[in-house]
Amino acid sequence: MRPDTELTIYEIRVAQPGGLEFLAGPPEPEERFGPDLAGLHFEADFAFLFFINGFDLKPFLAQYPFLELRRIHCLRYDQWQDGATMEPMTMGPLKLWPWPDQVSPGIDQLSPTPPAEECPPIYIDPGLAFGFGGHPTTRACLSFLIRLYKPKALGTLIPVKALDLGSGTGVLSLAAARLGAQTVLGVDYSHLAVRCANRNAELNGLSDKAHFERGLAQDYARIPAELVMANLPLFVLKDLIDLGAFHGRRHLIFSGLLADEGDIFLDALTSGLTETWKLVDSLRDDRWVSGLVEF
Repeated sequence: MRPDTELTIYEIRVAQPGGLEFLAGPPEPEERFGPDLAGLHFEADFAFLFFINGFDLKPFLAQYPFLELRRIHCLRYDQWQDGATMEPMTMGPLKLWPWPDQVSPGIDQLSPTPPAEECPPIYIDPGLAFGFGGHPTTRACLSFLIRLYKPKALGTLIPVKALDLGSGTGVLSLAAARLGAQTVLGVDYSHLAVRCANRNAELNGLSDKAHFERGLAQDYARIPAELVMANLPLFVLKDLIDLGAFHGRRHLIFSGLLADEGDIFLDALTSGLTETWKLVDSLRDDRWVSGLVEF
C-alpha cells in the first residue's frame, strides 16, 4: 500500500455478545463488503473496518442495531502508520527491505539482488498492521535469532521448529525461516496482522515454511517447537508459564516487556518451571527489555 493511499476507517462499537464473530464471518468479510475492504481489526468491544477509496457502510450498519457507528476516520496510509519510515535495514546476514508498493513513487529504496551465497532479503509489507522491524524489541529479537542460528557459537543444533506468539507482521517468523527453521507457526489475535503476515510469507516464497493463524497465544501453548518467540504483554507470558508453554523447549526469546516487567517475568519463570533454565543474553534500553533463555 503506497504512502498516499486514501483510507476510510469505520470505528464501530459492538454492543452485543457474538457481534465481533458476526463481523468476522461467515461469510468472509471480503465477500460481505467487497474488494474495497482493506482490513478488519478488533480491539475489546470495538471493530475497525478499513476501506480504500471511500465506502458507504451506513446502509449495512442500519440493518444491525447492535453495531454502533462511533466515528469515521479519513486519512492517508502514511498517517495511519504514524509517519513510520520503512528504510532498508541490515542486521548480520538478515536484510529487511520494504516491499516496492511501500516505496514512494519515483524513489528507489531497494538494493541490488544479493549474490546467491548470501541470505536473500526479507521483503515486508506491513499493510494495515504495525511493524517493519525497526522497533527496539524487534531488533533485539532479530539479534537473538542470528545468534541461535549460528550452531557453532552455542554448541547446539539449530531450532528446526519455531512457534511465534504475537507474530505481528511476521518479521521474526520469516527471519527464522530465512536463517534455517524448517517450520514456523505464527499466532496473533489481530485479523490485520495475520492477513499481513501470510501475505509477507507469500511475497518471500516462504509459505511452505511459515504459516500464520489468528488466535490467543494461550490456546497454542502446547504446540511442539524447539524455539518459542513471545513478544507479548506480561500477563499473557505469565499465563503461558501456568499453562506449561515453556516445558520441553530448548530456547525462548521473550520481548515486549517494560524494564521492570522483565525481572517479574524471570522470577515467574523460576517458580513456574521444574527444569533448569539460563538467561543467555538480554538487551535493555531505557524502556524495553528482551531476552534469550536456554533450557
